[in-house]
Amino acid sequence: MPSEKLVYEPNALLARKAYISSFEQYQDLYKQSIENPENFWNNIAKQFHWETPVERDNFLSYNFDISKGKIFVKWMEGASTNITYNLLDKNVKNGHGDRIAFYW
Repeated sequence: MPSEKLVYEPNALLARKAYISSFEQYQDLYKQSIENPENFWNNIAKQFHWETPVERDNFLSYNFDISKGKIFVKWMEGASTNITYNLLDKNVKNGHGDRIAFYW
């Protein structure tokens, strides 16, 4: 069996309607996430309802250098959300209550 790479392209209509509609867009978002993670994740966080909003100053803090103290990562410290609201209630409120959310 030859060891050739097979690439299966998604349906064009499905790709156009997707959140990330091309490989180039994916690469751009990936680059943003690596080069400026705080800005990247802040833009993602804006898409959600927050009970206690994300404060820009508390968005991300970390220490990976043991010589500078305890190793830690703090992400969106102090912020809180309601996942159920974001998954269901927000979409009903935005007029999508009669649409199928998930096919099983």
